[in-house]
Amino acid sequence: MIRRSRRSPHRVAFEAAAARVEAAKDALLAGVPAPRREPVPLADALHAFERGIAEAAGLMDAWRTEETEGAWQACRAALDEAARGAERMRLDAPSLDFESLVLALGDLIAPLEAFGEADRALRT
Repeated sequence: MIRRSRRSPHRVAFEAAAARVEAAKDALLAGVPAPRREPVPLADALHAFERGIAEAAGLMDAWRTEETEGAWQACRAALDEAARGAERMRLDAPSLDFESLVLALGDLIAPLEAFGEADRALRT
């Protein structure tokens, strides 16, 4: 007999938002040069990142409950911070060498660790 775990609708909604965040991070990192592929232009990578963050933000209310409020607030703040950082980078359009680019993109992604922390918290 195969047992399927029953996930709450809130857990499913959280996972949908977290998946959009992961896709946004992947889209942003596609702007980093790599040996086996040409990088996506940084402007395109930033646009895809901002779009993914906005899509995740649109999914947030579906998993907000009294029990998830702390994690929800942290994730909401992380999305806002990441969106502001991406906007600043897009508007400033800095010229970055490889190391500076990797550091700058890491700074954009860092707040989104809140989703990993929320995932761990919601599993308990």
